[in-house]
Amino acid sequence: MTAQNPAASRPVLPHRAVDPVMLFFDLVYVFLITELSGVIRGEPGWTGLVHAVVLLALLYWQWCLVTIQSSIRDASTTRHRFTVMLLMLIAMGTAAAVPQAFGERAMVFAVSCWGARLLITVMLARGENSRAFRMDLTTTLIQGPLLLGGAALGGTVQMVMWAVAALWEIAGPFLHAGAMSTQRYDVGNVVERFSLLIIVALGETVVSIATPQAELAHLDWTDLASLVTAFTLVGGLWWTYFHHNLNLMEHYISRATTPFYAVRSLLVYGHLALVAGLITTAVGLHHIMAEPHHYVDLETSMLLCGGTLVFMSMFAVVRLRNARRFYHSRAVACLLCLAIVPLGPHLSGLVLLGLLAAVVVGEGTWETLAPRSAGVPQHDELTRLAVGA
Repeated sequence: MTAQNPAASRPVLPHRAVDPVMLFFDLVYVFLITELSGVIRGEPGWTGLVHAVVLLALLYWQWCLVTIQSSIRDASTTRHRFTVMLLMLIAMGTAAAVPQAFGERAMVFAVSCWGARLLITVMLARGENSRAFRMDLTTTLIQGPLLLGGAALGGTVQMVMWAVAALWEIAGPFLHAGAMSTQRYDVGNVVERFSLLIIVALGETVVSIATPQAELAHLDWTDLASLVTAFTLVGGLWWTYFHHNLNLMEHYISRATTPFYAVRSLLVYGHLALVAGLITTAVGLHHIMAEPHHYVDLETSMLLCGGTLVFMSMFAVVRLRNARRFYHSRAVACLLCLAIVPLGPHLSGLVLLGLLAAVVVGEGTWETLAPRSAGVPQHDELTRLAVGA
């Protein structure tokens, strides 16, 4: 008897190119990420960061749902494209409300955010997604009163109710894993979509470097050196994601016996951490690039180094959890990022950028020249792990 090929029974869909309407959809998230960065910069202390995290969780989850559903069906149909463009229109209203989402525009944010959630639920109601629809309808019905009630009450109550709404979204893939575990994926399509979101978030870091420099009356050598150093840091972050990890993610997910669990950890949850890290890094860069000659306050040092640490650590955490193996180069880089944080108040912005860029570039060099000693996952290791995933 001929042995059955395990790959033939895996729930993987044939590959389709990303539809242009999804690239158009991402443009709204360029605006949203910029506004979230503004929330962190514009509110005192750590209040802005907490507010931005709650708003990011709500908005990111909508992007995930639209992205995954668009990757498992023909996104080029008139109906699907019209639905996505309608979601874009609603998201524009949401983005306009973000700067005052915990103030005078709270109800605008709540209504537009829940309106988009309702429309996404309708999208999920078709064909093979009937089980996901029942799960998603429950989430939508719970989220509505939390968002609207929080906006009406304001203050601390609003913060708590919106945080609960965000946590309920985040918990969804765990609470309803049984209903979602049979989901089929176009792996190449969905991995590409999440990688494009990283490009969008990296774009915010580039803007955060260039904008303060463009507003300066005069550029001296310190300003230009800080621009080069900051871009080196951002280029290093791009390298750590795209040079090794993008290909490894697709390899692992496409060979997983149950791709849902790999998508959940690497894409859905993992990229929430990556985007959050990049937004935080962008805010730190914006503060430093405005005054690269000056000493860095501890809060800015924590934002910049902490955001970089979160971005660098994601794949290391997933590898440790799934394979019980250390990603050596990432672990060392994260420890160095942590060690740099308290040095911020004793260093100029340029020097702090130089130290952090050296860590990121050094880690990328280690991965590239000696991937095995760096702990970069190998294809054969991922194939063995995927059989049980």
